[in-house]
Amino acid sequence: MSKAILAAIPIKPFGVAKQRLSSRLDARHRSEIGRAVAAHTAAAATDAGALVAIVTGDSGVERWARRLGYLVVSETLSGHAGLDGAAASAVMEAMRRQRPWAVIHADLPLVTPSALNGVFAASPAGTVIVPSYNGGTNIVAGNGSGFRFAYGPGSFSRHLATNRQVTVHTDPHLALDLDTTADLDRAMTLAAGRWLALLVG
Repeated sequence: MSKAILAAIPIKPFGVAKQRLSSRLDARHRSEIGRAVAAHTAAAATDAGALVAIVTGDSGVERWARRLGYLVVSETLSGHAGLDGAAASAVMEAMRRQRPWAVIHADLPLVTPSALNGVFAASPAGTVIVPSYNGGTNIVAGNGSGFRFAYGPGSFSRHLATNRQVTVHTDPHLALDLDTTADLDRAMTLAAGRWLALLVG
């Protein structure tokens, strides 16, 4: 029987996340929303049958993850900083455990287990990239160590240009990451994101 995919979710400190929502929400509410969306994303991955690993360098996030029963991976395991380093650390952990992997953004308010299953099903055969609606990369999934991560604005095109044999997978439940107030408003108008309205108030 094949091993479950390692679904790695890099998470920044909740207290400093979501700065672009500051015009609408104070620091406490931004932290609550960041934590809630991360929990929502991790739960969807668990329900899709993955082994969830929270990739972080923050002690508060680590305590939160362990309290929820998730594996924790140091974001500096690869020796590189930033989101690229955290993603590379996740792949190293997956290789150590001999599992396929997926690096999933923590802020996907519309994510569902069935949407993730569509990605997970394709990844053992090759690398899969899920673009965001604005040209970023919300998920990369694969079954090896050769992928070159290049996150940041416009990362989807960069990932396609610097990696071979990549399959693009699109799904509206995976395309929206929660960065701006416009993203928040858009998510709350859709059925899969209306749970956010209870948090925003």
